[in-house]
Amino acid sequence: MDNFSELGQEIESLLRLKISPIGIKYFPKVDDIPKEFELMESVCAVCQVIGMARYHEKAVATTKDAATACGLGGAVSGLYDIAPDVADGSRNVGAWAKTVEATKKLAQDRMTIEKGKFQAFGVAPLKNMPIEPDVVQVWGTPVQMLQLAYAQIWDGGDNVELSTNGHGASCYETLVVPYLTGKVKLAIADIGDRRFAWAADDEMIMGFPLVQLERITKNLQESYAGAYKYPYAYYMFPIWQGALERCKA
Repeated sequence: MDNFSELGQEIESLLRLKISPIGIKYFPKVDDIPKEFELMESVCAVCQVIGMARYHEKAVATTKDAATACGLGGAVSGLYDIAPDVADGSRNVGAWAKTVEATKKLAQDRMTIEKGKFQAFGVAPLKNMPIEPDVVQVWGTPVQMLQLAYAQIWDGGDNVELSTNGHGASCYETLVVPYLTGKVKLAIADIGDRRFAWAADDEMIMGFPLVQLERITKNLQESYAGAYKYPYAYYMFPIWQGALERCKA
């Protein structure tokens, strides 16, 4: 798809987004990272790379050796094994949840990309993306996400799902899950997104594979001609006649 930049700008315009939609690309080898990406060599989290690309509006990439600040985010992308003390809940007990069992549950049953398949990933606004991305993320307010949900169902698409335990919004729910399943997913920006990637209080994220971008953009355009034009026109009901008469008196 060679028109992803234009499609991203169309979504940005229709939804009146504050920050452009982004694309995320996995690289099998570090040498595959295009020269247009600025390489982050310091230790970082997956969500931090996303935040850098969003707020600095540039292409940013990192490797499996650097993206280790969050042991869960890089692991679900298959960059490395999940740390044993994260998997068994002992590292974050008392911080993420009350007990070891409760903390362990946070990382259980998560689908992961095959370990070793990729050694790096890059993120950039779609309008600045120098290479075709694997996954698209749109960050916005709940009402902007509602518009995208309307676009998803406009042609008979499935309901948009949101299922969260508050961990892994940008790195798992709206990245790995869409990559592996091909589904459109919605998430509430989590504590990592807010602490390390500068997510706003009212931000949510919708993620979907690139193959869905053209369809969702077209549906968004068409739905505006129906009942879903954003921003919404408020219905102003007539004042109750009895109240009006009392006011006159």
